[in-house]
Amino acid sequence: MEWRLEAKKLKRYPHFDSDISAADAQTLAKNPESVASHSFYPFMRYIERWNKWSEKGHKGKPKERPIRYAARRDSYILSYYRHLLSVRYESILEKFDLSDAVLAYRRIPDEQSGRGKCNIHFARDAFQNIINLGQCSVVALDISSYFESLDHALLKAKWEMLLGVNRLPNDHHHVYKSITKYAFVDKLEVYERLGFFGDKIDPKSGRMIKGFLRSFKDIPRPQICSPSEFREKIAGNGTQKSIIQRHDKNFGIPQGSPISDLLANLYLIDFDREMKAEASRLGGYYSRYSDDILIILPGAALDGEAAMRFAQQCIGKFGDEIKIKDEKSYIYEFFSAVGGGQNFRRVLGNEGQGKNGLEYLGFRFDGKKVYIKDSTLSNLWRKVTRKAMKEAVVAAKRYPDKTSSEIRKLINFEKLVKEFGRVEDFEEKSDDVRSWTFWTYASRAQEVFGDLGKPISGQLRRHRAVISQKVNDALDRAVIRRDSS
Repeated sequence: MEWRLEAKKLKRYPHFDSDISAADAQTLAKNPESVASHSFYPFMRYIERWNKWSEKGHKGKPKERPIRYAARRDSYILSYYRHLLSVRYESILEKFDLSDAVLAYRRIPDEQSGRGKCNIHFARDAFQNIINLGQCSVVALDISSYFESLDHALLKAKWEMLLGVNRLPNDHHHVYKSITKYAFVDKLEVYERLGFFGDKIDPKSGRMIKGFLRSFKDIPRPQICSPSEFREKIAGNGTQKSIIQRHDKNFGIPQGSPISDLLANLYLIDFDREMKAEASRLGGYYSRYSDDILIILPGAALDGEAAMRFAQQCIGKFGDEIKIKDEKSYIYEFFSAVGGGQNFRRVLGNEGQGKNGLEYLGFRFDGKKVYIKDSTLSNLWRKVTRKAMKEAVVAAKRYPDKTSSEIRKLINFEKLVKEFGRVEDFEEKSDDVRSWTFWTYASRAQEVFGDLGKPISGQLRRHRAVISQKVNDALDRAVIRRDSS
């Protein structure tokens, strides 16, 4: 299949290079000589931060994920080389019967609908396998810091294997270097150097804080600065010190680049082969969704523990940094329940997570029904509640002569809930899913899971009622504050 870059796919985010037409981008990416001599800009880096879900009364552990995104021309080149490798990678998956085992970052058609599968379908398939086996053990494993742990020499060897060469061609080698010995800059440092971010007075407290000095929409795009400004203010050719950082380790690739997901999958091709063969030998199933591994085997907990140790030993062959840790591992037993369905017993896992059933790709399965995972709902409704409370404050100021009950009738609460939020945990590599709101996502889940997913609608109704009450409380407080000021 030919790679074509459509004009609507051109990137408009702020970065260091100027705009380029789709035709010129294709010409650049498809010319090996041009790619081999191309000068890649540093990646822009930002940190995604959040607190992991925890039981009520406990504070979740903070978690960070560095995301690095490439300049436009660099991104188009990386996208094209991802395409070149992907065609060969798909052939290898088919050759080794792994097409149904490696799930993430690929388009896999759903047999029932014909549409591409997403995490909902993969969770459905896993839970159905558990139901089909009946008495079984389920092992859920997590690869620690997956993208940050890939050994460069082993990655290069896999790349050469995929191309069927002993040495990477010059263009492929240059792309390989751009993704292993890469340069990057912190996005906020860039904005500060260019005068878009810095010290300012907080209008509420009067204290000096760090913040944007102009609206984000007023920041130049797509080219955030001129080449001379880049050399002087970013690269440090002038009076200021360079803020460009270099990744000089012999392991790790940047999460967020167009080619990184394919390379991460390719890196574990032999691990996937070994694990699939072992699971099949035991009459079970193996799948991997990026860094999430699931093994479903007939038998009891001891069979699951043996499979977990096998996976931990097996992954040790693929570099010193890549590991599956006990503290991120879970083992469950599923067995027949009186009256139908299955019961479960968690054999291994931390106290909070997974106590109400197997958690996989955003869903929870207790042997009888499927639910949206507790942490997914908690994180979503926390954000919705914050947004709704802001709406309440704005509405109280907008209608200075109205009571809270009168204002309440003017707030389109239903629209707020239904339109809020991307499905952040599950948007990777699916343009379809990226456009979903959480409501779309929950509705699709109910459709895909069928009778198994009936509790999902109840979860949404309960949480809607909780949010509605919080909005009402916030509105009452906002009106009281307004009237007393």
